[in-house]
Amino acid sequence: MKSSIRQRVISVLSVLTISALIVGAEVGVHDSVARAQEKPMAMPAKAKIELITVPSPAQKGSNTVRVKLTDPEGKPISSAEVTITFFMAAMPSMNMPEMKTVIKGMDKGAGMYEGVGDLGSPGIWQVSVTAKQNGETIATKKLTVKAAGGM
Repeated sequence: MKSSIRQRVISVLSVLTISALIVGAEVGVHDSVARAQEKPMAMPAKAKIELITVPSPAQKGSNTVRVKLTDPEGKPISSAEVTITFFMAAMPSMNMPEMKTVIKGMDKGAGMYEGVGDLGSPGIWQVSVTAKQNGETIATKKLTVKAAGGM
């Protein structure tokens, strides 16, 4: 009888030990996944984007938009495709639909790109600037621009 109790105790201890090892392994995996999510690997920036509006600040109506595109060392990047998108969400309480203006920047040389677009309303616009070269996105920047009342 003592041997059957001893076998049961050993069996229970074996199960507990294996369970503890499995739980420890799972916690280690989950912990490393959590750390990886907390600190995602940063891709080095291939380009820097600076946005300028004329007039400054932007206004309701026609605006010239200039984008300066430089590499990480500050050297101008030419021959890129630059798209500037202005977006304002709908405001049903004011009976205003969503608005969107897409401007293609023309290469003016020395890393400067320029385009003209109309903003349909004063207020806060969400702006997204994307630069592509050889079909690959080299930079994106999201920012807000406050447009004045204008004419």
